[in-house]
Amino acid sequence: MSDNKTVILVVSVGTNIIRAKAAAYDKIVEDLAKYSSLPVWQAFTDDDTAKAMTGNSAADKVYTVEGALETAIAQKYTDVKVIPVFMARGELYFTLQGRLEFYKDRLNIKVADPVLANAEACAEVADILVNMTEIDPGKEYLLVSHGNPKFPFMGYKFLEQSLQEKGYANMKVISLMERDSFGQAITFLKKRNALERNTNVVVIPLIVAWGDYMADELYNSQDSFIWQLRAAGYRAVFTGMGLGEFESFRTIYNKRLDAIM
Repeated sequence: MSDNKTVILVVSVGTNIIRAKAAAYDKIVEDLAKYSSLPVWQAFTDDDTAKAMTGNSAADKVYTVEGALETAIAQKYTDVKVIPVFMARGELYFTLQGRLEFYKDRLNIKVADPVLANAEACAEVADILVNMTEIDPGKEYLLVSHGNPKFPFMGYKFLEQSLQEKGYANMKVISLMERDSFGQAITFLKKRNALERNTNVVVIPLIVAWGDYMADELYNSQDSFIWQLRAAGYRAVFTGMGLGEFESFRTIYNKRLDAIM
């Protein structure tokens, strides 16, 4: 794939947690560089975080979206392949497209789909999640996303449907910003008799990189999702890792790149 006129731009909302960046976002960048033999740059949509997290070496450079595109123009690149690491086609995805639009008169920009782009993609992600999580049929699983009520997204429904079709009735997808998300979780667990069986309820964050905002919503405070589950009598545990920390999950971005090359 080598082409000195093309650069790949990996875009995330960003994080100010060095471990989360190194364990997920940096690994995605490294994997894509190895896969494509092209230069791969990292950009955060949160401009302040991008400026705060950029390092001194080229490998640690974090751009703002506009900063990356201005640099591409200055360095005589003609093509930019944008790989958003977002799970859903929501507010962040559409805002990113708007920011890229201003540069399309000077650069040939192609934007890849998010992780859960359509029903086919969701089926693929379902397989990856099942394999990397090593699902125990004796436990219940809640796959929890942040979500956005302004941008209802069918991808999460497709993902749950794919899991059900594959025989994983013990897995439920929850969007925290959806109306009565906690009530949906309780309804699911009651149908599964999780309380009577005294089984573990495993909460898996549907996020690429672990960050404070999800930690707060899921675990840190007494009114967080997991503590509410525990207060209701459930044996709730969670995996404090971003999906981007798993190599099998990161292969999704290679495929997203192939689709726009």
